Amino acid sequence: MNHNQGLSRSVLGKQLRKNLLSKSIRTATAVLVSGLSAAAIATEGHGVHKDIEEVIVSGALDKSRQDTALPVSIISGDALRAATKNSLGETLSSLPGVQSGTFGTNVGQPIIRGQSGNRVRVLQNNIAVLDAAAASPDHANGISPFAAEKIEVLRGPATLLYGNGAIGGVVNVLDNRIPKAVPEETEIQFLQKHSTYNDQDTSSLAIDGGVEQFAFHVDGTYYESNDYEIPESTFLPPFQDEARRGTLGNSDSDSTNLTAGGSYVFDTGYFGFSVSDLEQEYGLPAAPPGVSDEEGVDIRIDLEQTRYEFELGLEFEGWVESFTAHIGFTDYEHQEIEIEPEEEEEGEEGEEEEEEGPGTVFSNEGFDSRFTINHAPVAGWDGIIGLQVQDREFGAEGAEGFIGETDISSFSIFALETLERGDYIYEVGARVESSDTELSSSCDQSETTFSASGSVLRKLTESTNIWFSTSLSERAATEIELFSNVDGSTCTNPAEDELVEHAATRRIEVGNPDLDTETSTNIELGILKHSGSWTGEFNLYYNDISDYIFADFTDDPEIVVYEQQDAEFIGVEASLTHHIIDAENHHLDIILFGDYVEAELDDNNDVPRLAPARIGAELSWVSTQWNASLRLVDVADQTRTGENETETDGYTLLETYVEYKIPTGAGNWAVFAKGNNLLDEDIRDHTSFTKDSAPAPGIGFDLGVRVNF
Repeated sequence: MNHNQGLSRSVLGKQLRKNLLSKSIRTATAVLVSGLSAAAIATEGHGVHKDIEEVIVSGALDKSRQDTALPVSIISGDALRAATKNSLGETLSSLPGVQSGTFGTNVGQPIIRGQSGNRVRVLQNNIAVLDAAAASPDHANGISPFAAEKIEVLRGPATLLYGNGAIGGVVNVLDNRIPKAVPEETEIQFLQKHSTYNDQDTSSLAIDGGVEQFAFHVDGTYYESNDYEIPESTFLPPFQDEARRGTLGNSDSDSTNLTAGGSYVFDTGYFGFSVSDLEQEYGLPAAPPGVSDEEGVDIRIDLEQTRYEFELGLEFEGWVESFTAHIGFTDYEHQEIEIEPEEEEEGEEGEEEEEEGPGTVFSNEGFDSRFTINHAPVAGWDGIIGLQVQDREFGAEGAEGFIGETDISSFSIFALETLERGDYIYEVGARVESSDTELSSSCDQSETTFSASGSVLRKLTESTNIWFSTSLSERAATEIELFSNVDGSTCTNPAEDELVEHAATRRIEVGNPDLDTETSTNIELGILKHSGSWTGEFNLYYNDISDYIFADFTDDPEIVVYEQQDAEFIGVEASLTHHIIDAENHHLDIILFGDYVEAELDDNNDVPRLAPARIGAELSWVSTQWNASLRLVDVADQTRTGENETETDGYTLLETYVEYKIPTGAGNWAVFAKGNNLLDEDIRDHTSFTKDSAPAPGIGFDLGVRVNF
């Protein structure tokens, strides 16, 4: 994308894409299978049973949930279609220990066990997305949840499979863009949905088919929304436009995502290629807490990403049972555009086109590659051995570019092995990663980090397991933490009056080239009951992190400096499901769930923007044709605050979902309705940088239809 395009991207091109995609439709429904129940199970297909033993963890683990001590949550099938929203964080926010770091509704980054940003790794089909989301809370993930077939959330020891430093966890979005098998017949899924609280229309289409040994996949999603509605009584800062009361200004968005892929499938494997293009434009409402924005300058982000993937899968007889190679090339760029209030007014009156203010262009270009071997048992141990190589260039250019072009490369080897002996399952893993982050020849950091894990699972009964795990994880500092507002020629910070502000967050972020490696020692204890009339899971975890890197406030609230302190995280996640009625063609469940985390720095201050405690209940009814659920979540006040951070009131969230399936000779049709924030609560997420000026939407409904041929 030309850096000067911004909002002037071809209106005709957008309209053509809109006309094409608005006639297509894909999936967003069925039963919202319980907040935390969905964390332990996956609901596939159109059946009405939800047994945990049916869930197979994909990718490297390739085993049922009850046969591993690695904490893995899966959401798929009807549960995923009902939960899907514009952002990845909002889509996953009903899972245990997972909340969303919002910056308005257009950005929702996953927060796992109180950790976010660089400590949560987001993958697409097991390799890195390579967007700019981890660099700043106002950056959306470069991934569309609408195309996902399954999303896995890995926590604890399982994260070393995908990179050191993912102390919080890993989010792995799995789709069928590179088919691994030829479908027996062509399958078409489409969805059309309208959301009342922001007038958003969403259209999505997916087609899977094949001829002889060739399989193909095509999907596309388009959505467009206006500013979203908030409760009329909601307090907004004085600088926000009085005419916009009842709505949140600059919260509109539009997005187009197109993907095409194909594979050649043979007796012992497959080889495939895919290409995808994502274009997204969205507003960032207001300023973050503690920062003045009396001028009311609007910031908009114009994002483009093109991604190419190659994948080879082979099966063998012998010690090497299978081999997989996956390479992804990504060209990501987004522009942050400042629009003065008077320019918006002139544009609305039609007197003058909107003018672009000086902005910043973030780019991330490079590749991630992953090569794995699954081997046959040796002395009872079987598992996976792998190699991962990544190379990319990241930077922010323009009038407010606060980090220069930085070269980042890494090389990793890893292994995860499993041994089963009677009622015990043992799992051990290790990963060594060498990384180099270079701003200039005189300003770079090279680190070799190590992660290791061990766990044991004990089968107490046919339906109940208890397990214990411990792990050590090291994380090297990232380019943002090291080199924000750092002069590459001297490898030092410039004078305070020469520091460059990040316009979108309205903060000056100051890096520290002398940061040491983070080291996290983790302990976890869990119990899982996976079958019977009562099912559930309880996890207790503890993270002791040495040299924890965080953005520390200075005397000037607009300046944050990356510093290090030791930190401790402790938390629990729990869910309990009772099958009140469990007949062949229908069942009625009640689900209770909750999570809690606290985190404290070595100076006795709390870690900022810590996710508050949640507890809730859901009643879910599923039959051959009907899905219905009623979900109530109580989010506690957050009084544990970091330095220069305000407390946040809790709230009660009431949601409902109803779907009716209509099998016909022309495919399987389903109509659905979802009620959001039915109590019209003034919702402020403590994890949000914009909680004081960007409340969540008020009461609203999603209405739609989906069809499968």
